[in-house]
Amino acid sequence: MSSRERLDRFIEQAAVMRRAEAEMLLQLAELDKEGAPVEFGYCGSAATLAQDVLRISRAEARRMAERARVLFGALGISGEPLSPDLPNTAEAYSRGEVGVEHVDRIRQFAAELPDEVLIGDAWPIAENALAEIAGEVGPRGLVRPIRELRARLDPDGQEPSDRDPVRPDREIWLRQYANQWEIHGRLDYETGLKLRSVLDALGKPRSSEANGGTPDTRTPAERHADALTDVIQLAANPENLPESGGEPFTIMVTMSEQALRDGIGTATTMDGSTIPATQLRRIACDAGIIPTVLGSDGEVLDMGCRDRTASPKLRRRLIARDKGCAHPDCDKPPALTQAHHIQHHTNGGLTVEDNMVLLCAHHHRMIHHTEWQVRITNGRAEFTPPEYRQKRPIPVG
Repeated sequence: MSSRERLDRFIEQAAVMRRAEAEMLLQLAELDKEGAPVEFGYCGSAATLAQDVLRISRAEARRMAERARVLFGALGISGEPLSPDLPNTAEAYSRGEVGVEHVDRIRQFAAELPDEVLIGDAWPIAENALAEIAGEVGPRGLVRPIRELRARLDPDGQEPSDRDPVRPDREIWLRQYANQWEIHGRLDYETGLKLRSVLDALGKPRSSEANGGTPDTRTPAERHADALTDVIQLAANPENLPESGGEPFTIMVTMSEQALRDGIGTATTMDGSTIPATQLRRIACDAGIIPTVLGSDGEVLDMGCRDRTASPKLRRRLIARDKGCAHPDCDKPPALTQAHHIQHHTNGGLTVEDNMVLLCAHHHRMIHHTEWQVRITNGRAEFTPPEYRQKRPIPVG
């Protein structure tokens, strides 16, 4: 069996598993409607029945019962049938096009909406749109559509909380070893809790869709390190740095123009470290290049002008267009993105809106190193996945 055949088999089995999960929830909903929990002595609780017969935790049984209710309906207190909140999501789940994480994202969104929204005319249209989007993206790809729908369906939202931070003593040590850095230190309790929550939020395992079609095998420590990278990217945004003059932070490197153009070879940083040209090529997407002529003794003989950084005005236009990482499987906000040249600057690509797209660090690497393609069509970023990602589960029946 070739790798492609094995991958097709893997996708097929995932669709089979999803259809089986949907069928299981349908049966649980029907058992609940028929009064089976009372008949078998479970005090009318579908969750308790599921917990016992499936030997699962109470929390998971409750989630299953809630999924069954919102997907396939239930009975009211007086025995009247209640329509499901997510009928379109249920159909997509039953076809194997979405998974349980998609269902939970949409379910949780529905649970946060006022009752009058769910019984109104706009909710069926919104839920159908979310079900269609879920069939094309990973669970995190629903965050932005849900955010936009929330603003339309529930514009008042919830009142934000406001807390004054405490600033006790803190210490951080940062040391370099070869081409890596070691960080250690200590934080006060409140700051540590905040950091932990931020790292947990940004360091969740990626879905296979968001990870280029493969499972996320990073360890928790590796995910937290990647999350800290996002935090640093956010802090390094020129708009957040004092006296930045609207320019990104500066990293000086030395390499030939041809090596940068071809992405082959190495570059030397200002502290003497060596990094691959491919890594510098990715960094250079959102950085200015100042051509510099050095003498034999390293003295700067001539320095050109920065010519390729996305200007603050251009970046604002990109934010207005892309609204964050433009990849369909991502929900990273604009502050955690980099401006990617679709046609690389060293290959003649211009620093203009039609040749640039906002990408988070993860999807920036993916675009550089995998077969994903991106182009701007009618003023919008359009992504073409690798051939193996374009296969959709085939409906049964």
